[in-house]
Amino acid sequence: MPVERLPSAALVIRPHRKTSGRIIEELQDRLRALPIPVIGRIGDGALWLDLRCLRPSDEAAFVANLNALVTA
Repeated sequence: MPVERLPSAALVIRPHRKTSGRIIEELQDRLRALPIPVIGRIGDGALWLDLRCLRPSDEAAFVANLNALVTA
């Protein structure tokens, strides 16, 4: 059902200060360009990463992906 809500948790990344949405869009583009792409959605001035499909065995790779953004 397209309108049915599924239980989940999300990592929400929001700019510290009120800025243009371009910063969030750039972050989304960088996440999608990682060796293991991370796909999120933009809403309410933030980038939402739904963790519903993240298996415990994939958590380390997910965190390594995020760390790659910091060191890039």
